[in-house]
Amino acid sequence: MTSPVVAFTSRYGSTRRYATALGRRLGTPAVELADLAPASDADPLILLAPVYATRILGRRRIIRAIRSAPGRVALVVVAISPADDPGRGSLSARLITATGRAVTTFHVRGDLDPARLNWVDRALMAALRRQLRRTPDTPAARMLLSGEPLHFVDETALDPVVAWADGSDTAP
Repeated sequence: MTSPVVAFTSRYGSTRRYATALGRRLGTPAVELADLAPASDADPLILLAPVYATRILGRRRIIRAIRSAPGRVALVVVAISPADDPGRGSLSARLITATGRAVTTFHVRGDLDPARLNWVDRALMAALRRQLRRTPDTPAARMLLSGEPLHFVDETALDPVVAWADGSDTAP
């Protein structure tokens, strides 16, 4: 690891928390992806982004950053769904395919506080809850139908990312 760069996009704060914690552990500040200078000296470049409404937030900027990075690249995807949810893998796989680069991916869980959602996101969440009421026994329904805040941020989930960045582990 020569000069790690940690960059992120965040809507409600979970991804920012992970990025700040990761930057602290790697000895580098976490920067907003929008403020990221060309990644000419980034090795490795670690990008953190949340899943937002069936997409990874900041997709275009992420693709540009990955394409411009000279060294190793990792993408850390943050979502409330479990890290082994197959949908998360397909989202990151599509994004990575668009870059034409080899990218190591990691998946961590974020938080959801319905009280902090803006009105558009509240409307999306209400529509999702209506749909989930049809299948109340599914894990997603049990998790989201209560409307209570969900707290899944766990900074120890970054351990594999730190190991990868240090070069002591090449895959998640």
